[in-house]
Amino acid sequence: MVTPPSSNTGIPAPTLLSAVLIAEYPHDTGAFTEGLQIHDGNLYEGTGEEQKTFIQVTDIKTGKVLQKHPVKDPAIFGEGINVFKDKLYQLTYQNNIVFVYDLKDLSKPLKTFPWQGEGWGMTNNGTELIISDGKASGNLYFVNPENFRVSHSIQVRDNNGPVNYVNELEYIDGFIYANVWGTTQIIKIDPANGQVVGKIETAEMLRSFYSSYPIRPMENVLNGIAYDSTTKKIYITGKNWPKLFEIRLN
Repeated sequence: MVTPPSSNTGIPAPTLLSAVLIAEYPHDTGAFTEGLQIHDGNLYEGTGEEQKTFIQVTDIKTGKVLQKHPVKDPAIFGEGINVFKDKLYQLTYQNNIVFVYDLKDLSKPLKTFPWQGEGWGMTNNGTELIISDGKASGNLYFVNPENFRVSHSIQVRDNNGPVNYVNELEYIDGFIYANVWGTTQIIKIDPANGQVVGKIETAEMLRSFYSSYPIRPMENVLNGIAYDSTTKKIYITGKNWPKLFEIRLN
């Protein structure tokens, strides 16, 4: 890893993190990935776009769909999801609604909560849900899962200033990893202050895939980080990608 010099903002430039590709698995090309998480050894995925939003559970290695639950309202554009305790939470993009499901029955929500703005990515730190609102502010919101009240927020910043387009989130070993929408970068965020302390550039690691799979800007881009705390494996994918990649941080 390489640590670039600090800038005059007073925030050190992010450390350039080294990551290697370990394995490739099939991924559903019909999934416009917005949320990705490993739970009990399976891959939970939430997708977006109106009339195409669904939640599904798949086998990681085979890509076989074990459950698929379309959202019935055609106006809903799904965003990040998170499995927390015995529930699954699903954000929506501009519908200002959060759906809450019993993990044992994803066919219909138990209840909904209102949300104050755009919903993008979601993860948890063991006690609170953490939500990004993407281009709106670059903020991360720490939310009580029982009533969806915001306890506090932080702004994601690096040596150049605020970082917008913070999308799909994953909490790994005390840090928040996030896709930056429209880029090939994954950033590592300190949840105490919002500072970007590390950055993974996937362009070289996935060079063969990127050269063979045409990426349309702002469409089928990198989006999806999932961490298996049991096996310590990290998986990444993108919107409508045919591959799910297992990677390792060096």
